[in-house]
Amino acid sequence: MKNICTYIICLVISLPFQNAVYAQNGDNIVVPCAVPFYRELDFIVGDWQVFHNSNGKLAGYDRIGRTLRGCAIQQSWISLDDHFSSEYVPFRMYGKSLTAFNGSEWVHMWVDNNAGVQILKGGREKDRFVLRSEKPVGGYEYKLTWQKGQKGRLLNLHERRKVSSNSEDTWETLYEWVYIKNLNQNILPEDEEVE
Repeated sequence: MKNICTYIICLVISLPFQNAVYAQNGDNIVVPCAVPFYRELDFIVGDWQVFHNSNGKLAGYDRIGRTLRGCAIQQSWISLDDHFSSEYVPFRMYGKSLTAFNGSEWVHMWVDNNAGVQILKGGREKDRFVLRSEKPVGGYEYKLTWQKGQKGRLLNLHERRKVSSNSEDTWETLYEWVYIKNLNQNILPEDEEVE
């Protein structure tokens, strides 16, 4: 009886490892995030120099890449001007986001060193990729738009409007940026934290 119990325990413990070996042998390869709708946002992936659309001045650097075996997109933003600074927050902003497809829509979570946190949801709308705030933040709803530009560029627009019963209220532009591929990747700053 003791040998049978030991055999059953060993068999149960070894089953997950047998499946892993089976998958590694290539007989039954599963890549969960390889289907096309997980690649809808791939056009923003890259190392970017980011410029203000209004005056052409350099705003910062944005490093955007796929992570978690292609199941998410991770963004690392470093601001090079005082666009987000204020008398209460006198230092320049840097932040990170993680964006993933949940089966029906894209979910984007942003966190930065200015205590900013946003959760936006959405997806493709014609020739744009639009994410909207799930809940109001400080009495505002937010909208983030990505669009392919000419010559491999990206257009990035972030807007907000006061939450009201009138859905026709106008959107206020927080920033409108042009992303250009960073050809000199050595100028990208390193992250502060050791990961």
